[in-house]
Amino acid sequence: MNLIRETIEELKQQYFADERPWVVTYSGGKDSTCVLQLVIAMLQELHAEGKDHKHTYVVSSDTTVEMPIIEKYLRTKLDEITEFAESTELKLSCHKLSPKIEESFWTLMVGKGYPAPTSTFRWCTERMKINPATHFLQSLVNKHQSILMLLGVRSAESQARQTSIANRKLNQRGLSPHDNIPNAFVLSPIKHWTNEDVWTYLSNTGKDTTPYPWKNHDYMMSLYDKGSGEGDCNIALNPQSPSCGKTRFGCWVCTVVEKDRSMEGMLKNGEEWMLPLWEYREKIYLYRNDEERRFERRRDGSMGAGAFLPDIRRELLDELLQTEIKVSELYHVYKKNSPDYNPHENFQLIKDDEIELIQANWNTDFDISNYAYRIAQKYNRLMDRPITTPLRSKLENYSDELNIDLFERIYEIEVYRKNISTRYGIIGEIEKRIVNFYKGQFRETN
Repeated sequence: MNLIRETIEELKQQYFADERPWVVTYSGGKDSTCVLQLVIAMLQELHAEGKDHKHTYVVSSDTTVEMPIIEKYLRTKLDEITEFAESTELKLSCHKLSPKIEESFWTLMVGKGYPAPTSTFRWCTERMKINPATHFLQSLVNKHQSILMLLGVRSAESQARQTSIANRKLNQRGLSPHDNIPNAFVLSPIKHWTNEDVWTYLSNTGKDTTPYPWKNHDYMMSLYDKGSGEGDCNIALNPQSPSCGKTRFGCWVCTVVEKDRSMEGMLKNGEEWMLPLWEYREKIYLYRNDEERRFERRRDGSMGAGAFLPDIRRELLDELLQTEIKVSELYHVYKKNSPDYNPHENFQLIKDDEIELIQANWNTDFDISNYAYRIAQKYNRLMDRPITTPLRSKLENYSDELNIDLFERIYEIEVYRKNISTRYGIIGEIEKRIVNFYKGQFRETN
């Protein structure tokens, strides 16, 4: 209890030290929840004394490809925090940050043909997390001249984290400058807390008279329990449990890691309805290194595996929309007797705006038939969009003399290579495409 009181008093000292508004980064995980709960406890004390004189921003990242159960949990928590702040008149607001539609995962992978991310080509993090956060934080700095960010990082998390914290340059108040945003400073109020300290504090939520947006953290603890893959990882009874402490929830499409342990843990511990997500993730993990599924040249003309081929992009969009339906159907089968079951829940994995932009990218790269719209309409999406183009309509007038499907395959190569300085090898690519096309027709008829 002394640790909690000491941390709140230290927060108060930082609060009154300057006029900078606070930004609390909140992921819904245990450490960020711990920091936010400490801040809310402090703000309530200051509010009761009439001393809460500046605003606190709660900032959360939504990559739009979070695991559905985590996305739903985070959305619920942000709504609860907003309602609580309004009802208690705290100077606190929630802000969910998402990537621009042109930088979303599906726009880039399915639309532009980016291979699924790897540890050496990790194109997702900057576009989907760093850029949205930087833009928002920079806007706050422009408005207020300076901000103070509160992070839930701890030395006990890992050796790498301990080294990172130890290497940060601190000013006389224990603040470190943000790496990329001028006039933004960082405070880590629980950096010396242990895993047990965090879980003990969160486990006692609701056992005193202090009101919070949440009555307790039982559901969050159950998520850690399931995601750990350990059936006996009961945080509420064992705060020192190492397996739960190492649970990480990320994007369900993440292929940077070889195995998604959290998803696998969920599937083994009562969330079987998410199996289609795991299967789709496994597919794009395998496809990314399969050169047969990618152009032979990169967009700059250099030799090497390039973007996903048009057929693969069409396949990935089709299977994504299939996965969307499967997940929703399985949810209602497996969760109908669960206390948190919502009979109206249906999961949308890709937005209509993303499909629109995918079609626009395909039109630039290869498409003359509005295939993205055709695929979407198989699943009752974008039903009012045209499924043909002026060029396709013209070609259909010559369908007796012209094989339109073969023309499309050749056209794909020509369009993809049109901005490449060297034309070397294009005839060979076209010949290969023609041979493969007729091989495919032969297989279909035999």
